[in-house]
Amino acid sequence: MRILILAAGLLIPPLLLADASVWRVSEDGFDPKQTPRAVSVAGEEACLAYSDRDGRLMVRRPESPALALTAPKRAAAGIALESFGKRLYAAWLDAGPGDPPAIVLRWLNQDGQWSDARRLDTATQPLPRIRLSGDPDGQLAVVWLGDAPDAPDGNNPAGSEPVARTTPNYHLYGRLSADGGQTWGDVRRLTAGFENGFWPALTMAGGRVHFFADARRDGETHLVHAQSDGAGGWTPAESIKTVGSVLLIAATETGGEPLALWFGTQGDGFSLESAVRKGAQWKTYRFPGSEDYDIGSMDLVAHGDQVYLVFSARPALVTALPRKNHVYFTRSLDGGLSWEPIRHLRHDPFDLTQDHLPQIAVGPDGVLIVVWNDYRNIRGDLYYNVSVDGGASWLAQDRPLDMPGVNEETLFPFVNNLVLAHGVWHVLAARYPDDGLTAADLYLYPVPTTPTVLAADPLNDEDSLAKRAQLEARVTAFWDALRKADYATAYALYDPYFRRRMRQDDYIAQSGRVRHHSFAIQEMQVTGNVAQVKVRFVYEIPKLTLPRGGTYDRPPTATEITETWIFIDGQWHKEYHNEMGDFAFTRY
Repeated sequence: MRILILAAGLLIPPLLLADASVWRVSEDGFDPKQTPRAVSVAGEEACLAYSDRDGRLMVRRPESPALALTAPKRAAAGIALESFGKRLYAAWLDAGPGDPPAIVLRWLNQDGQWSDARRLDTATQPLPRIRLSGDPDGQLAVVWLGDAPDAPDGNNPAGSEPVARTTPNYHLYGRLSADGGQTWGDVRRLTAGFENGFWPALTMAGGRVHFFADARRDGETHLVHAQSDGAGGWTPAESIKTVGSVLLIAATETGGEPLALWFGTQGDGFSLESAVRKGAQWKTYRFPGSEDYDIGSMDLVAHGDQVYLVFSARPALVTALPRKNHVYFTRSLDGGLSWEPIRHLRHDPFDLTQDHLPQIAVGPDGVLIVVWNDYRNIRGDLYYNVSVDGGASWLAQDRPLDMPGVNEETLFPFVNNLVLAHGVWHVLAARYPDDGLTAADLYLYPVPTTPTVLAADPLNDEDSLAKRAQLEARVTAFWDALRKADYATAYALYDPYFRRRMRQDDYIAQSGRVRHHSFAIQEMQVTGNVAQVKVRFVYEIPKLTLPRGGTYDRPPTATEITETWIFIDGQWHKEYHNEMGDFAFTRY
Protein backbone atom coordinates (compact mmCIF):
# COMPACT_ATOMS: atom_id res chain seq x y z
CA MET A 1 0.00 0.00 0.00
CA ARG A 2 1.29 3.49 -0.97
CA ILE A 3 0.09 6.54 0.94
CA LEU A 4 0.49 10.11 -0.34
CA ILE A 5 -0.32 12.99 1.99
CA LEU A 6 -0.47 16.48 0.49
CA ALA A 7 -1.70 18.37 3.54
CA ALA A 8 -4.06 18.23 6.45
CA GLY A 9 -6.86 20.25 7.94
CA LEU A 10 -6.99 23.77 9.30
CA LEU A 11 -6.92 24.38 13.03
CA ILE A 12 -8.64 27.61 14.09
CA PRO A 13 -8.06 29.13 17.53
CA PRO A 14 -11.29 30.46 19.08
CA LEU A 15 -9.78 33.96 19.26
CA LEU A 16 -10.00 34.18 15.49
CA LEU A 17 -13.76 34.37 15.58
CA ALA A 18 -15.69 37.60 15.81
CA ASP A 19 -16.14 39.06 19.27
CA ALA A 20 -19.55 40.60 18.58
CA SER A 21 -22.56 38.34 18.72
CA VAL A 22 -24.29 36.78 15.74
CA TRP A 23 -27.87 38.01 15.32
CA ARG A 24 -30.60 35.61 14.22
CA VAL A 25 -32.79 37.72 11.95
CA SER A 26 -35.59 35.35 10.90
CA GLU A 27 -37.04 33.52 13.87
CA ASP A 28 -39.42 31.41 11.78
CA GLY A 29 -37.44 30.81 8.61
CA PHE A 30 -37.58 32.63 5.29
CA ASP A 31 -38.34 31.96 1.64
CA PRO A 32 -35.00 31.33 -0.14
CA LYS A 33 -36.63 31.87 -3.55
CA GLN A 34 -36.55 35.61 -2.78
CA THR A 35 -33.05 36.97 -2.19
CA PRO A 36 -32.78 38.70 1.22
CA ARG A 37 -31.20 42.15 1.41
CA ALA A 38 -29.19 44.06 4.00
CA VAL A 39 -28.33 47.77 4.01
CA SER A 40 -26.88 50.29 6.42
CA VAL A 41 -28.75 53.51 7.16
CA ALA A 42 -26.15 56.30 7.27
CA GLY A 43 -23.62 53.81 8.62
CA GLU A 44 -25.47 53.71 11.93
CA GLU A 45 -28.01 50.90 11.79
CA ALA A 46 -28.50 47.73 9.77
CA CYS A 47 -31.84 47.04 8.14
CA LEU A 48 -32.78 43.66 6.68
CA ALA A 49 -35.48 42.64 4.20
CA TYR A 50 -36.62 39.13 3.38
CA SER A 51 -39.65 37.14 2.34
CA ASP A 52 -41.21 34.93 4.98
CA ARG A 53 -42.66 31.49 4.33
CA ASP A 54 -46.04 33.05 3.51
CA GLY A 55 -44.50 35.27 0.82
CA ARG A 56 -44.79 38.51 2.79
CA LEU A 57 -42.03 41.12 2.58
CA MET A 58 -40.58 41.51 6.06
CA VAL A 59 -38.17 44.21 7.25
CA ARG A 60 -36.28 44.14 10.50
CA ARG A 61 -33.91 46.37 12.41
CA PRO A 62 -31.96 45.59 15.59
CA GLU A 63 -34.00 45.81 18.77
CA SER A 64 -37.21 45.77 16.72
CA PRO A 65 -39.57 42.96 15.72
CA ALA A 66 -40.03 42.03 12.08
CA LEU A 67 -42.58 44.17 10.24
CA ALA A 68 -44.58 43.13 7.17
CA LEU A 69 -44.51 45.75 4.40
CA THR A 70 -46.92 43.89 2.16
CA ALA A 71 -50.67 43.91 2.66
CA PRO A 72 -52.41 40.75 3.91
CA LYS A 73 -52.72 37.95 1.33
CA ARG A 74 -50.28 39.67 -1.00
CA ALA A 75 -46.88 38.29 -1.95
CA ALA A 76 -43.65 40.10 -2.80
CA ALA A 77 -41.03 39.19 -5.40
CA GLY A 78 -37.87 40.85 -6.68
CA ILE A 79 -37.11 42.54 -3.34
CA ALA A 80 -34.98 45.70 -3.56
CA LEU A 81 -33.78 47.45 -0.41
CA GLU A 82 -31.44 50.46 -0.60
CA SER A 83 -30.37 53.34 1.60
CA PHE A 84 -28.95 56.68 0.51
CA GLY A 85 -27.70 58.57 3.53
CA LYS A 86 -30.55 58.44 6.03
CA ARG A 87 -33.13 57.66 3.36
CA LEU A 88 -34.27 54.02 3.27
CA TYR A 89 -36.42 52.55 0.49
CA ALA A 90 -37.96 49.15 -0.22
CA ALA A 91 -39.43 48.19 -3.59
CA TRP A 92 -40.92 44.95 -4.82
CA LEU A 93 -43.25 43.34 -7.32
CA ASP A 94 -46.60 43.11 -5.58
CA ALA A 95 -49.11 40.43 -6.51
CA GLY A 96 -52.49 39.50 -5.13
CA PRO A 97 -55.69 37.71 -6.13
CA GLY A 98 -57.38 39.40 -9.09
CA ASP A 99 -54.89 42.26 -9.46
CA PRO A 100 -52.16 42.73 -12.07
CA PRO A 101 -48.57 42.71 -10.77
CA ALA A 102 -47.38 46.16 -9.70
CA ILE A 103 -44.10 47.85 -8.82
CA VAL A 104 -44.62 49.08 -5.25
CA LEU A 105 -42.40 51.37 -3.16
CA ARG A 106 -42.33 52.29 0.53
CA TRP A 107 -39.83 54.41 2.44
CA LEU A 108 -38.93 54.97 6.07
CA ASN A 109 -40.12 58.33 7.38
CA GLN A 110 -38.17 60.47 9.83
CA ASP A 111 -40.49 59.38 12.65
CA GLY A 112 -39.36 55.78 12.17
CA GLN A 113 -42.62 54.70 10.53
CA TRP A 114 -42.91 53.31 7.01
CA SER A 115 -44.86 55.28 4.42
CA ASP A 116 -47.97 53.97 2.75
CA ALA A 117 -47.36 51.81 -0.30
CA ARG A 118 -46.91 53.75 -3.55
CA ARG A 119 -47.82 51.85 -6.73
CA LEU A 120 -45.43 53.01 -9.46
CA ASP A 121 -46.54 50.89 -12.40
CA THR A 122 -48.73 48.07 -13.67
CA ALA A 123 -49.02 48.93 -17.38
CA THR A 124 -45.56 47.67 -18.36
CA GLN A 125 -46.45 44.17 -17.12
CA PRO A 126 -43.54 44.36 -14.68
CA LEU A 127 -41.39 41.40 -13.73
CA PRO A 128 -39.36 40.78 -10.54
CA ARG A 129 -36.12 42.45 -11.64
CA ILE A 130 -35.96 45.79 -9.81
CA ARG A 131 -33.08 48.21 -9.19
CA LEU A 132 -32.90 51.38 -7.07
CA SER A 133 -30.43 54.25 -7.06
CA GLY A 134 -30.43 57.67 -5.46
CA ASP A 135 -28.71 60.14 -3.16
CA PRO A 136 -29.18 61.65 0.33
CA ASP A 137 -30.83 64.76 -1.17
CA GLY A 138 -33.89 62.85 -2.38
CA GLN A 139 -33.03 61.86 -5.93
CA LEU A 140 -34.46 58.40 -6.49
CA ALA A 141 -34.66 56.12 -9.51
CA VAL A 142 -36.57 52.87 -9.82
CA VAL A 143 -35.82 50.66 -12.84
CA TRP A 144 -37.46 47.35 -13.66
CA LEU A 145 -37.95 44.75 -16.37
CA GLY A 146 -41.31 44.67 -18.15
CA ASP A 147 -42.99 42.58 -20.83
CA ALA A 148 -45.63 44.95 -22.21
CA PRO A 149 -46.48 45.02 -25.93
CA ASP A 150 -45.29 47.95 -28.00
CA ALA A 151 -47.45 51.04 -28.19
CA PRO A 152 -48.36 52.37 -31.64
CA ASP A 153 -45.37 54.74 -31.46
CA GLY A 154 -43.07 51.85 -30.58
CA ASN A 155 -42.01 53.51 -27.33
CA ASN A 156 -43.99 53.16 -24.13
CA PRO A 157 -46.44 50.30 -23.48
CA ALA A 158 -49.92 50.57 -24.86
CA GLY A 159 -51.92 50.20 -21.68
CA SER A 160 -54.95 49.08 -23.71
CA GLU A 161 -56.16 45.56 -24.36
CA PRO A 162 -53.32 42.99 -24.35
CA VAL A 163 -51.97 42.00 -27.74
CA ALA A 164 -51.75 38.29 -28.49
CA ARG A 165 -48.06 37.39 -28.67
CA THR A 166 -46.00 34.27 -29.07
CA THR A 167 -42.69 35.82 -27.95
CA PRO A 168 -41.87 38.08 -24.99
CA ASN A 169 -41.21 41.78 -25.42
CA TYR A 170 -38.69 42.44 -22.66
CA HIS A 171 -37.70 46.06 -22.07
CA LEU A 172 -36.37 48.07 -19.16
CA TYR A 173 -38.44 50.88 -17.68
CA GLY A 174 -37.77 53.61 -15.13
CA ARG A 175 -39.27 56.42 -13.08
CA LEU A 176 -37.55 59.30 -11.33
CA SER A 177 -38.33 61.29 -8.20
CA ALA A 178 -36.52 64.40 -6.96
CA ASP A 179 -38.17 64.54 -3.53
CA GLY A 180 -37.62 61.12 -1.99
CA GLY A 181 -40.63 59.47 -3.62
CA GLN A 182 -43.31 62.08 -2.91
CA THR A 183 -43.80 62.92 -6.60
CA TRP A 184 -42.74 61.10 -9.75
CA GLY A 185 -42.00 61.63 -13.40
CA ASP A 186 -43.60 59.52 -16.09
CA VAL A 187 -42.74 55.88 -16.73
CA ARG A 188 -40.15 55.73 -19.50
CA ARG A 189 -39.01 52.80 -21.60
CA LEU A 190 -35.25 53.18 -21.16
CA THR A 191 -34.41 50.77 -23.98
CA ALA A 192 -36.60 52.59 -26.52
CA GLY A 193 -34.98 52.49 -29.94
CA PHE A 194 -33.84 48.93 -29.34
CA GLU A 195 -35.70 45.66 -29.85
CA ASN A 196 -35.38 44.60 -26.21
CA GLY A 197 -33.38 45.02 -23.01
CA PHE A 198 -32.75 42.60 -20.20
CA TRP A 199 -30.07 43.14 -17.49
CA PRO A 200 -29.98 46.58 -15.76
CA ALA A 201 -27.39 48.23 -13.52
CA LEU A 202 -27.65 51.64 -11.83
CA THR A 203 -25.26 54.05 -10.16
CA MET A 204 -25.09 57.71 -9.13
CA ALA A 205 -22.30 59.84 -10.61
CA GLY A 206 -21.94 63.58 -11.09
CA GLY A 207 -25.32 64.23 -9.48
CA ARG A 208 -27.18 62.09 -12.03
CA VAL A 209 -28.58 58.55 -12.08
CA HIS A 210 -26.83 56.42 -14.68
CA PHE A 211 -28.43 53.37 -16.28
CA PHE A 212 -26.59 50.56 -18.08
CA ALA A 213 -28.05 47.49 -19.77
CA ASP A 214 -27.75 45.09 -22.66
CA ALA A 215 -30.11 45.77 -25.56
CA ARG A 216 -30.52 44.26 -29.01
CA ARG A 217 -30.95 46.00 -32.35
CA ASP A 218 -30.60 44.70 -35.90
CA GLY A 219 -29.28 41.35 -34.75
CA GLU A 220 -26.57 42.81 -32.49
CA THR A 221 -26.34 43.18 -28.71
CA HIS A 222 -25.25 46.58 -27.41
CA LEU A 223 -24.07 47.78 -24.02
CA VAL A 224 -26.22 50.91 -23.63
CA HIS A 225 -26.26 53.91 -21.30
CA ALA A 226 -28.84 56.51 -20.32
CA GLN A 227 -28.96 59.02 -17.49
CA SER A 228 -31.38 61.27 -15.68
CA ASP A 229 -31.60 64.66 -17.36
CA GLY A 230 -32.17 66.82 -14.28
CA ALA A 231 -35.72 67.66 -15.33
CA GLY A 232 -37.52 64.49 -14.27
CA GLY A 233 -36.73 62.56 -17.44
CA TRP A 234 -34.08 60.41 -19.05
CA THR A 235 -31.70 60.89 -21.95
CA PRO A 236 -32.15 58.50 -24.89
CA ALA A 237 -30.21 55.26 -24.57
CA GLU A 238 -26.86 55.40 -26.37
CA SER A 239 -24.79 52.43 -27.48
CA ILE A 240 -21.38 52.27 -25.83
CA LYS A 241 -20.26 49.29 -27.91
CA THR A 242 -21.55 46.07 -29.44
CA VAL A 243 -20.99 42.95 -27.37
CA GLY A 244 -21.63 39.25 -27.78
CA SER A 245 -24.00 38.86 -24.84
CA VAL A 246 -24.31 40.04 -21.25
CA LEU A 247 -24.72 37.52 -18.44
CA LEU A 248 -23.74 39.68 -15.44
CA ILE A 249 -23.50 43.46 -15.13
CA ALA A 250 -22.53 45.93 -12.38
CA ALA A 251 -22.00 49.68 -12.15
CA THR A 252 -20.31 52.14 -9.82
CA GLU A 253 -19.01 55.70 -9.67
CA THR A 254 -15.31 56.50 -9.87
CA GLY A 255 -13.87 59.99 -9.85
CA GLY A 256 -17.30 61.49 -10.50
CA GLU A 257 -17.86 59.40 -13.64
CA PRO A 258 -20.02 56.30 -14.24
CA LEU A 259 -18.36 52.92 -14.81
CA ALA A 260 -19.98 49.70 -15.97
CA LEU A 261 -18.48 46.23 -15.90
CA TRP A 262 -20.03 43.19 -17.54
CA PHE A 263 -19.38 39.52 -18.18
CA GLY A 264 -20.75 37.65 -21.16
CA THR A 265 -19.83 35.87 -24.33
CA GLN A 266 -17.78 37.15 -27.23
CA GLY A 267 -17.52 34.92 -30.27
CA ASP A 268 -17.08 31.35 -29.09
CA GLY A 269 -15.80 32.22 -25.61
CA PHE A 270 -16.33 34.30 -22.51
CA SER A 271 -15.33 37.92 -22.03
CA LEU A 272 -15.07 40.35 -19.09
CA GLU A 273 -15.14 44.04 -20.04
CA SER A 274 -15.53 47.49 -18.54
CA ALA A 275 -16.45 50.96 -19.78
CA VAL A 276 -15.91 54.29 -18.04
CA ARG A 277 -16.89 57.72 -19.25
CA LYS A 278 -14.11 60.27 -19.45
CA GLY A 279 -15.50 63.62 -20.51
CA ALA A 280 -17.65 62.98 -23.58
CA GLN A 281 -16.05 59.65 -24.50
CA TRP A 282 -16.35 56.08 -23.32
CA LYS A 283 -13.15 54.19 -22.62
CA THR A 284 -13.58 50.42 -22.80
CA TYR A 285 -11.28 47.68 -21.55
CA ARG A 286 -11.30 43.94 -22.14
CA PHE A 287 -9.63 41.93 -19.39
CA PRO A 288 -6.77 39.82 -20.80
CA GLY A 289 -7.32 36.12 -20.13
CA SER A 290 -10.97 36.57 -19.17
CA GLU A 291 -11.91 33.92 -21.73
CA ASP A 292 -10.58 31.38 -19.21
CA TYR A 293 -13.27 32.18 -16.62
CA ASP A 294 -16.90 31.08 -16.45
CA ILE A 295 -18.04 33.71 -13.95
CA GLY A 296 -21.06 32.96 -11.81
CA SER A 297 -21.06 35.89 -9.37
CA MET A 298 -19.25 39.22 -9.11
CA ASP A 299 -19.19 42.37 -7.00
CA LEU A 300 -17.80 45.82 -7.73
CA VAL A 301 -16.90 48.78 -5.51
CA ALA A 302 -14.91 52.00 -5.89
CA HIS A 303 -13.03 54.36 -3.59
CA GLY A 304 -12.06 57.55 -5.39
CA ASP A 305 -10.13 56.57 -8.51
CA GLN A 306 -9.48 53.06 -7.24
CA VAL A 307 -11.96 50.41 -8.41
CA TYR A 308 -12.07 46.88 -6.99
CA LEU A 309 -13.62 43.76 -8.48
CA VAL A 310 -14.15 40.33 -6.95
CA PHE A 311 -15.78 37.42 -8.72
CA SER A 312 -16.12 33.68 -8.47
CA ALA A 313 -15.63 31.52 -11.52
CA ARG A 314 -14.95 28.00 -12.63
CA PRO A 315 -12.68 27.12 -15.55
CA ALA A 316 -14.25 27.88 -18.91
CA LEU A 317 -13.13 24.53 -20.29
CA VAL A 318 -15.74 21.92 -19.43
CA THR A 319 -13.02 19.26 -19.47
CA ALA A 320 -11.01 21.01 -16.73
CA LEU A 321 -10.79 18.95 -13.54
CA PRO A 322 -11.60 19.74 -10.85
CA ARG A 323 -14.07 22.26 -12.30
CA LYS A 324 -14.70 24.20 -9.10
CA ASN A 325 -15.61 27.82 -8.47
CA HIS A 326 -12.89 29.99 -6.92
CA VAL A 327 -12.73 33.63 -5.83
CA TYR A 328 -10.62 36.12 -7.80
CA PHE A 329 -9.64 39.76 -7.32
CA THR A 330 -8.42 42.59 -9.49
CA ARG A 331 -8.24 46.36 -9.18
CA SER A 332 -7.89 49.52 -11.23
CA LEU A 333 -5.79 52.42 -9.96
CA ASP A 334 -6.74 54.84 -12.75
CA GLY A 335 -10.51 54.98 -12.51
CA GLY A 336 -11.21 51.95 -14.70
CA LEU A 337 -9.01 52.82 -17.68
CA SER A 338 -6.83 49.77 -17.03
CA TRP A 339 -6.82 46.82 -14.63
CA GLU A 340 -4.21 44.74 -12.88
CA PRO A 341 -3.89 41.02 -13.72
CA ILE A 342 -6.60 38.83 -12.21
CA ARG A 343 -5.39 36.81 -9.22
CA HIS A 344 -6.69 34.27 -6.71
CA LEU A 345 -7.90 35.72 -3.43
CA ARG A 346 -8.33 32.60 -1.27
CA HIS A 347 -5.24 31.55 0.67
CA ASP A 348 -5.58 27.79 0.43
CA PRO A 349 -3.23 25.47 -1.47
CA PHE A 350 -5.93 23.15 -2.78
CA ASP A 351 -8.54 23.48 -5.51
CA LEU A 352 -10.58 20.36 -4.70
CA THR A 353 -13.12 22.39 -2.71
CA GLN A 354 -14.91 25.44 -4.02
CA ASP A 355 -15.12 29.02 -2.81
CA HIS A 356 -17.62 31.39 -4.36
CA LEU A 357 -20.19 34.22 -3.97
CA PRO A 358 -17.73 36.95 -2.89
CA GLN A 359 -18.90 40.31 -1.59
CA ILE A 360 -16.60 43.32 -1.27
CA ALA A 361 -16.80 46.59 0.66
CA VAL A 362 -14.50 49.51 1.33
CA GLY A 363 -14.65 51.49 4.54
CA PRO A 364 -14.34 55.25 4.97
CA ASP A 365 -10.67 54.68 5.82
CA GLY A 366 -10.08 52.77 2.57
CA VAL A 367 -9.79 49.35 4.23
CA LEU A 368 -11.03 46.61 1.91
CA ILE A 369 -12.96 43.61 3.16
CA VAL A 370 -14.09 40.58 1.17
CA VAL A 371 -16.43 37.86 2.45
CA TRP A 372 -17.20 34.64 0.59
CA ASN A 373 -18.56 31.12 0.91
CA ASP A 374 -15.78 28.57 1.43
CA TYR A 375 -15.98 24.77 1.43
CA ARG A 376 -12.43 23.93 2.50
CA ASN A 377 -13.94 22.28 5.60
CA ILE A 378 -16.56 20.41 3.48
CA ARG A 379 -19.49 22.27 5.02
CA GLY A 380 -20.09 25.72 3.60
CA ASP A 381 -18.38 28.28 5.85
CA LEU A 382 -18.09 32.06 5.74
CA TYR A 383 -14.51 33.28 5.30
CA TYR A 384 -13.13 36.77 4.88
CA ASN A 385 -9.92 38.68 4.29
CA VAL A 386 -8.83 42.27 4.77
CA SER A 387 -6.50 44.64 2.92
CA VAL A 388 -5.29 47.91 4.45
CA ASP A 389 -3.36 49.01 1.34
CA GLY A 390 -6.05 49.06 -1.31
CA GLY A 391 -5.73 45.43 -2.37
CA ALA A 392 -1.94 45.41 -2.85
CA SER A 393 -1.65 42.81 -0.07
CA TRP A 394 -3.95 40.76 2.12
CA LEU A 395 -3.79 38.91 5.42
CA ALA A 396 -1.55 35.85 5.05
CA GLN A 397 -4.41 33.57 6.10
CA ASP A 398 -8.15 33.84 5.48
CA ARG A 399 -10.34 34.11 8.56
CA PRO A 400 -13.56 32.22 9.39
CA LEU A 401 -16.59 34.12 10.68
CA ASP A 402 -17.92 31.13 12.59
CA MET A 403 -16.44 27.93 13.99
CA PRO A 404 -15.31 26.28 10.74
CA GLY A 405 -16.88 23.06 9.57
CA VAL A 406 -19.71 23.10 12.13
CA ASN A 407 -22.63 24.89 10.44
CA GLU A 408 -23.64 24.93 6.78
CA GLU A 409 -23.84 28.61 5.87
CA THR A 410 -24.42 30.29 2.53
CA LEU A 411 -24.33 33.75 1.03
CA PHE A 412 -26.62 34.92 -1.76
CA PRO A 413 -25.75 35.58 -5.41
CA PHE A 414 -26.09 38.89 -7.28
CA VAL A 415 -26.32 41.08 -4.15
CA ASN A 416 -23.97 42.76 -1.71
CA ASN A 417 -25.15 42.22 1.86
CA LEU A 418 -22.06 43.67 3.58
CA VAL A 419 -23.16 46.57 5.78
CA LEU A 420 -21.37 48.94 8.14
CA ALA A 421 -23.23 49.73 11.36
CA HIS A 422 -21.71 51.66 14.27
CA GLY A 423 -18.20 51.09 12.96
CA VAL A 424 -18.57 47.30 12.61
CA TRP A 425 -19.00 45.44 9.34
CA HIS A 426 -21.71 42.77 9.18
CA VAL A 427 -22.80 40.30 6.51
CA LEU A 428 -26.19 38.64 6.04
CA ALA A 429 -26.16 34.89 5.39
CA ALA A 430 -28.32 31.80 5.78
CA ARG A 431 -27.51 29.01 8.24
CA TYR A 432 -28.93 25.49 8.07
CA PRO A 433 -29.65 23.71 11.35
CA ASP A 434 -28.60 20.31 9.99
CA ASP A 435 -27.16 18.52 6.97
CA GLY A 436 -30.58 17.92 5.45
CA LEU A 437 -30.27 21.46 4.01
CA THR A 438 -34.04 21.78 3.69
CA ALA A 439 -34.74 24.96 5.68
CA ALA A 440 -32.51 27.74 6.96
CA ASP A 441 -32.68 30.90 9.03
CA LEU A 442 -31.06 34.26 8.36
CA TYR A 443 -28.20 35.48 10.53
CA LEU A 444 -26.25 38.73 10.61
CA TYR A 445 -22.56 38.02 11.26
CA PRO A 446 -20.09 40.63 12.52
CA VAL A 447 -16.89 40.87 10.46
CA PRO A 448 -13.85 42.13 12.42
CA THR A 449 -11.41 44.10 10.29
CA THR A 450 -8.56 43.94 12.84
CA PRO A 451 -8.24 40.30 13.97
CA THR A 452 -5.28 39.90 16.33
CA VAL A 453 -4.54 36.17 16.08
CA LEU A 454 -3.18 34.59 12.92
CA ALA A 455 -4.70 31.37 11.63
CA ALA A 456 -2.71 28.16 11.85
CA ASP A 457 -0.83 27.20 8.71
CA PRO A 458 -2.86 24.46 6.96
CA LEU A 459 0.39 22.91 5.70
CA ASN A 460 1.61 22.41 9.28
CA ASP A 461 -1.22 20.46 10.86
CA GLU A 462 0.11 18.75 13.98
CA ASP A 463 -2.51 16.01 13.65
CA SER A 464 -1.64 15.06 10.06
CA LEU A 465 -0.16 11.66 10.96
CA ALA A 466 -3.08 10.85 13.21
CA LYS A 467 -5.48 12.03 10.52
CA ARG A 468 -3.88 9.70 7.98
CA ALA A 469 -3.96 6.77 10.37
CA GLN A 470 -7.62 7.48 11.13
CA LEU A 471 -8.45 7.40 7.43
CA GLU A 472 -6.89 3.97 7.01
CA ALA A 473 -8.75 2.70 10.08
CA ARG A 474 -12.10 4.06 8.88
CA VAL A 475 -11.74 2.67 5.36
CA THR A 476 -10.78 -0.71 6.83
CA ALA A 477 -13.79 -0.62 9.16
CA PHE A 478 -16.15 0.16 6.28
CA TRP A 479 -14.98 -2.63 4.01
CA ASP A 480 -14.75 -5.08 6.89
CA ALA A 481 -18.37 -4.27 7.74
CA LEU A 482 -19.39 -5.05 4.15
CA ARG A 483 -17.47 -8.32 4.31
CA LYS A 484 -19.34 -9.26 7.50
CA ALA A 485 -22.68 -8.00 6.14
CA ASP A 486 -22.77 -5.58 9.08
CA TYR A 487 -24.65 -2.89 7.21
CA ALA A 488 -25.48 -0.83 10.30
CA THR A 489 -21.77 -0.24 10.87
CA ALA A 490 -21.24 0.53 7.18
CA TYR A 491 -24.12 3.01 7.22
CA ALA A 492 -22.63 4.92 10.16
CA LEU A 493 -19.42 5.48 8.18
CA TYR A 494 -21.19 7.33 5.34
CA ASP A 495 -21.19 11.13 5.17
CA PRO A 496 -23.80 12.98 7.29
CA TYR A 497 -25.49 14.52 4.21
CA PHE A 498 -26.38 11.04 2.97
CA ARG A 499 -27.49 9.85 6.40
CA ARG A 500 -29.89 12.79 6.70
CA ARG A 501 -31.57 11.67 3.49
CA MET A 502 -31.68 7.89 3.90
CA ARG A 503 -32.75 6.14 7.08
CA GLN A 504 -30.56 3.35 8.40
CA ASP A 505 -33.40 0.82 8.10
CA ASP A 506 -33.89 1.67 4.42
CA TYR A 507 -30.17 1.34 3.73
CA ILE A 508 -30.02 -2.04 5.43
CA ALA A 509 -33.14 -3.25 3.61
CA GLN A 510 -31.65 -2.58 0.18
CA SER A 511 -28.21 -4.01 1.03
CA GLY A 512 -27.05 -7.62 0.92
CA ARG A 513 -27.54 -8.50 -2.73
CA VAL A 514 -23.79 -8.31 -3.24
CA ARG A 515 -21.51 -10.39 -1.02
CA HIS A 516 -18.03 -9.06 -0.27
CA HIS A 517 -15.28 -11.61 0.40
CA SER A 518 -11.98 -9.79 0.77
CA PHE A 519 -10.44 -6.35 0.21
CA ALA A 520 -7.13 -4.51 0.25
CA ILE A 521 -6.40 -0.78 0.33
CA GLN A 522 -4.12 -0.06 -2.61
CA GLU A 523 -3.51 3.68 -2.27
CA MET A 524 -4.66 6.71 -0.27
CA GLN A 525 -4.16 10.28 -1.46
CA VAL A 526 -5.18 13.01 0.97
CA THR A 527 -5.67 16.61 -0.17
CA GLY A 528 -6.82 18.82 2.67
CA ASN A 529 -10.12 17.37 3.87
CA VAL A 530 -10.72 15.19 0.81
CA ALA A 531 -9.15 11.79 0.20
CA GLN A 532 -9.12 9.47 -2.79
CA VAL A 533 -8.84 5.84 -1.73
CA LYS A 534 -8.21 3.00 -4.16
CA VAL A 535 -9.54 -0.36 -2.97
CA ARG A 536 -9.28 -3.77 -4.58
CA PHE A 537 -11.93 -6.27 -3.49
CA VAL A 538 -13.59 -9.56 -4.37
CA TYR A 539 -17.36 -9.73 -4.58
CA GLU A 540 -20.02 -12.24 -5.55
CA ILE A 541 -23.66 -11.96 -6.61
CA PRO A 542 -25.68 -15.05 -5.70
CA LYS A 543 -28.35 -16.17 -8.12
CA LEU A 544 -31.17 -13.62 -8.36
CA THR A 545 -34.59 -14.10 -9.91
CA LEU A 546 -35.27 -11.12 -12.15
CA PRO A 547 -38.69 -9.38 -12.07
CA ARG A 548 -39.35 -10.10 -15.75
CA GLY A 549 -38.18 -13.67 -15.60
CA GLY A 550 -34.82 -15.36 -15.74
CA THR A 551 -31.97 -15.28 -13.29
CA TYR A 552 -28.67 -13.48 -12.85
CA ASP A 553 -25.56 -14.30 -10.85
CA ARG A 554 -21.85 -13.54 -10.81
CA PRO A 555 -19.15 -15.80 -9.39
CA PRO A 556 -16.45 -14.36 -7.10
CA THR A 557 -14.88 -11.53 -9.08
CA ALA A 558 -11.97 -9.22 -8.31
CA THR A 559 -12.28 -5.53 -9.18
CA GLU A 560 -10.88 -2.16 -8.16
CA ILE A 561 -12.54 1.18 -7.40
CA THR A 562 -11.48 4.64 -6.27
CA GLU A 563 -13.79 6.18 -3.70
CA THR A 564 -13.90 9.58 -2.01
CA TRP A 565 -13.67 10.09 1.73
CA ILE A 566 -14.24 13.45 3.43
CA PHE A 567 -13.04 14.72 6.80
CA ILE A 568 -16.00 16.22 8.63
CA ASP A 569 -16.98 16.44 12.30
CA GLY A 570 -13.48 15.32 13.26
CA GLN A 571 -13.81 11.99 11.43
CA TRP A 572 -13.36 10.53 7.98
CA HIS A 573 -16.61 9.55 6.26
CA LYS A 574 -17.22 7.80 2.97
CA GLU A 575 -18.88 10.18 0.53
CA TYR A 576 -22.04 8.67 -0.91
CA HIS A 577 -22.06 8.78 -4.69
CA ASN A 578 -24.97 7.61 -6.81
CA GLU A 579 -23.36 5.88 -9.76
CA MET A 580 -26.47 5.81 -11.96
CA GLY A 581 -27.38 9.46 -11.43
CA ASP A 582 -23.77 10.62 -10.98
CA PHE A 583 -24.49 12.82 -7.97
CA ALA A 584 -23.60 13.24 -4.31
CA PHE A 585 -25.31 15.23 -1.55
CA THR A 586 -22.22 17.20 -0.56
CA ARG A 587 -21.72 20.72 -1.91
CA TYR A 588 -17.97 21.25 -1.75
